Amino acid sequence: MRRLLGTLTGKAVAAAVRLRGKSAGQAMPGRVVERLVPGYLAAVLGRLPRGVVMITGTNGKTTTTKMVVEVLRANGLRVLTNATGSNMTRGIVSSVSQQATPTGRLPFDVAVFELDEAYAPQVAAQARPAWVLGLNASRDQLDRFGEVDTVARLITSAMRTASAGVVVNRDDPRLLAGVSGTGQRVERFGVAPGLLAAFPRDDELVRTGAATRAAPEAPDDEPAAVELLDFEGDRARYRVGGAEVDAQLQVTGQHNFQNGAAALALVHALLPDVPVRTLVDQLAAVQPAFGRGQVYALPGGGRVQLNLVKNPASFRQGLASYVRPDTGVVVAVNDLVADGRDLSWLWDVDFSPLAGREVALTTGVRAVDMALRLRYDDVAVGRIEPDLRAALAAIAQSPGETVVFATYTAMLRLHALLSAEAVTAR
Repeated sequence: MRRLLGTLTGKAVAAAVRLRGKSAGQAMPGRVVERLVPGYLAAVLGRLPRGVVMITGTNGKTTTTKMVVEVLRANGLRVLTNATGSNMTRGIVSSVSQQATPTGRLPFDVAVFELDEAYAPQVAAQARPAWVLGLNASRDQLDRFGEVDTVARLITSAMRTASAGVVVNRDDPRLLAGVSGTGQRVERFGVAPGLLAAFPRDDELVRTGAATRAAPEAPDDEPAAVELLDFEGDRARYRVGGAEVDAQLQVTGQHNFQNGAAALALVHALLPDVPVRTLVDQLAAVQPAFGRGQVYALPGGGRVQLNLVKNPASFRQGLASYVRPDTGVVVAVNDLVADGRDLSWLWDVDFSPLAGREVALTTGVRAVDMALRLRYDDVAVGRIEPDLRAALAAIAQSPGETVVFATYTAMLRLHALLSAEAVTAR
């Protein structure tokens, strides 16, 4: 009865939202179902043959979830996921109610959900996951979370609910410590020791004058089930178990090679009988998630690559991956609720990759503040244009390639404008 009532309620609310012409009502059905039909998630998801898989962490959730979902589908599994990116409890409930049959049955084998760090424990308490993947814990949205230890506690709280096992970042000592001694099956992913400098821990990103605080030591040195051994351009080499395999990925950026290691560790645990080479080839076919490295061809001949940045770690990875001598650079910064109102994290970003060059323009609500921040690192700014549409029009005048680093709501707006006016390119 609970499955039937919750599903019909969710579908009815979604229909009402569409009739009112609301373009941003993805979470509303879930909000209503949560209030009227408590226990709905457990009742519906508990019947999936392969259970629920949750992916959470500060950075990389959307891309890693897309990788896992597409590899599982390539192996014939019917996968339920929150593809719209609505990753809070109400968004999960909305997704489930919309994809269930009118009788409340889910025609899927497994659910793979991306979860916001703060909501992961709540969903885990209701959805009872079989597997949880913890990607990383980093300083993010300081007005929501405060310190990074709070983020880590939320992620590890969700991980400890997994009944079959967890996949954890071996190079993130906070997450690794959180699942140590739980008795769970723990699968690790990581990067080779020689690559650690390219993937600094959160503590290593905090600028305190000329020094940085020491990162906490990892609680063990168990080998990783999947390890990123090397990367160059769009090619990466992984060690999966005892095998070394090369991959030419469609996603770009060194952070996504690390996300690929996480995805491989999870799908290898879920599909142990599938050959490693097959899993890697399927991973290599995955296209970038929206706003995360997508390239657009503009009508005037220029190209724009759109990249989400939301904290020191993601901004550092973006700068290291996408700034080249022949590339124009634009930074779009908003401070709306979804971005996090506290932008003090910008002062922990190392902008040295931009030294000696000019950022073409800064844009968004905090365009002036961003320009000021860059000036403190002696990075010149050609133009300040708070309006995103006007900024995009200026970008379109450039014949070359421009990389845009954008906070969340700025990325969404630019993604919508580019999708309407440009053509997605590789």
